[in-house]
Amino acid sequence: MCIDFCLKYEAPFAAYGEFTGHCNCWRIFNNASVSNIFAINHTCSDWFADNDNRSIAETVTLYRTSFVPVGTGFKPETPPNQISLVFFFLVSGRKSLRQNERYLYRELSKLCDRYSNIVMAKIRYRTTWGSTTRLLAELDVYKQLIEDLKWNFSFVISMSESDFPIKPIEELSEFLSMFPNKNFIVGDIGNTTEMLESSETRSIFVFCDNYLYRLGHKKFIQNIVYEFGSDWTILSRDFINYVTYGDDELIRGLRLTFNFSALPSESFYHTAVINSVYCDKYIRHNLRMVNWDRKRGCTCFNRDVGDLCGCSPVIYRRSDKKLFAGSTDKPIFFARKFDPTIDENIIDWIDEKVFGIDLSDSALYLQNFYHVEDSLTKLNDISGALKSIELYTRTMLVKHPKFHPVRSIELQQIHAVFELGVFQGYTFQYTIDDRNDFEIFVTQNAHTNIFSDSIKQLDIGFTIDTRDTVFIDRSRTFLDPVLVTVLFEWKYKTNEDISLVMKDPSGIVVTRMLVEIPEDIPIVDVMFPEITTECMIGIWSMDLVSNRFNNTLASLDFLIVSVNEMETNNDDNNLSIDVNIVDKFWPIAGICSVRKDTNVCSKRGSKMKTIPYEINDCDQNRWSAFYYDVKTNW
Repeated sequence: MCIDFCLKYEAPFAAYGEFTGHCNCWRIFNNASVSNIFAINHTCSDWFADNDNRSIAETVTLYRTSFVPVGTGFKPETPPNQISLVFFFLVSGRKSLRQNERYLYRELSKLCDRYSNIVMAKIRYRTTWGSTTRLLAELDVYKQLIEDLKWNFSFVISMSESDFPIKPIEELSEFLSMFPNKNFIVGDIGNTTEMLESSETRSIFVFCDNYLYRLGHKKFIQNIVYEFGSDWTILSRDFINYVTYGDDELIRGLRLTFNFSALPSESFYHTAVINSVYCDKYIRHNLRMVNWDRKRGCTCFNRDVGDLCGCSPVIYRRSDKKLFAGSTDKPIFFARKFDPTIDENIIDWIDEKVFGIDLSDSALYLQNFYHVEDSLTKLNDISGALKSIELYTRTMLVKHPKFHPVRSIELQQIHAVFELGVFQGYTFQYTIDDRNDFEIFVTQNAHTNIFSDSIKQLDIGFTIDTRDTVFIDRSRTFLDPVLVTVLFEWKYKTNEDISLVMKDPSGIVVTRMLVEIPEDIPIVDVMFPEITTECMIGIWSMDLVSNRFNNTLASLDFLIVSVNEMETNNDDNNLSIDVNIVDKFWPIAGICSVRKDTNVCSKRGSKMKTIPYEINDCDQNRWSAFYYDVKTNW
């Protein structure tokens, strides 16, 4: 038992006290003592473990556990040559490709129809963060690669939607060709002790109804080494064959055990490679750099999807450019995580610097919120505030003199618009009178003023991403709010005595609350007063005030709308809203026409002669979903 215990902790030596029953594990000993001890394999006393800095004053028996560190160092085995690579993208988390999230699946399917080397997995899984189905999804994809597609490949590189290449693919291919049959897997020996003792590793998990349930205690497999690390790997074809089809006792046991484990891909491949005949094909590196901030990234941010906590990298921003300076001469080909809704500047910088792409005329970044081909449930799922904005744009379009009178109008798409990670507004695409499609762009006319050098940012919203300190919904528009969240981030620590002051549209102070500056996440929940009069509908303000000097450190404004204001006759087409209230916060920035043969990959052409001249074609507007984007020109 002592030998197996120390083996799991990746310790080469196990020391068992015959009289006390104590088991001690060590990785490093005094070289002279070790050679003498193991030469005769007997009990000894008063020996020194130089990695523990203490003596053991008892008689123990010292055993080898059979653990040998492997996977360190890069040593090319062959000259560069031509190989084939498979990039396996697993889309999960808040951009989940679930059964009821049809939009992304539909758009990716269009790519598969156009390119023979892009294929969707036959079976879709709910790969929610930490779920046991993650490993099942990966093994199914490997079967599809080998059995159905019969692709001739050397490596499979698993990637998430937030990974990004930082070197040309030719360099990656040349590098991997020099390491045939190697497996690039990040395994952290120093992290094994912490992981083995965690409740997540010692528990049985079952994924059911889109939630990861913790059921009870789990026993470890005897006489093997457990390893833990990143779930993003580069695996050789031979090893993929082994983990997918292998039938020995080890791999059968691992496949069964990890089907009931949280975060299975963070240990399954690592444990399989180090305990199998592939242990000499193991390189402890996955050729990517990760933006870790343990203080912000290691939280229980996913309690809504599972009974566990965990860590996740934070998003790279333009201020992180210096971090890439040291990767030029290192075997690093990818980085994570990136998110264009948070900072697209860093992505464009890599595109221009590494790949020489001119992005001066590229499209703005759009994120789809609704498509007419989605189920009605999807439309019902959008926020009440966004529905009120859509109602406003619909009303303005119907009242436009060029379209009046309008017999019918149908919503086709909604996109959020971002420019270099800064939220700009929304676009709404409509079909009018069953003939012509038009897209309307409304921009957010919100103001944030920072008056103090100590304030980094001030914002307001509902759901916040605490890792990257941004709100998921950045519209600053609220429909009959009960509770709002205020984010205020400081550039440096301060003992400032501050208050939040909230004023209604007429400038009357409605709420003033003293706030303490938190140590970790700088957010405060504010109870919102009940909307009782029409005077409370409109643009509100929030000030961050210094109580000591009675001066404003920062301020912002936001829009309040009410259900009572949205008159209805049980028919969405008969909804109405006071456009004068919304127009100040969401002014219309442009209207364009959509030609029926237009798509995101279309080239620019002549205007439709039937459309009024002051309304341009959508493929001439960077904010439109129909603008030709240089980034799609592969």
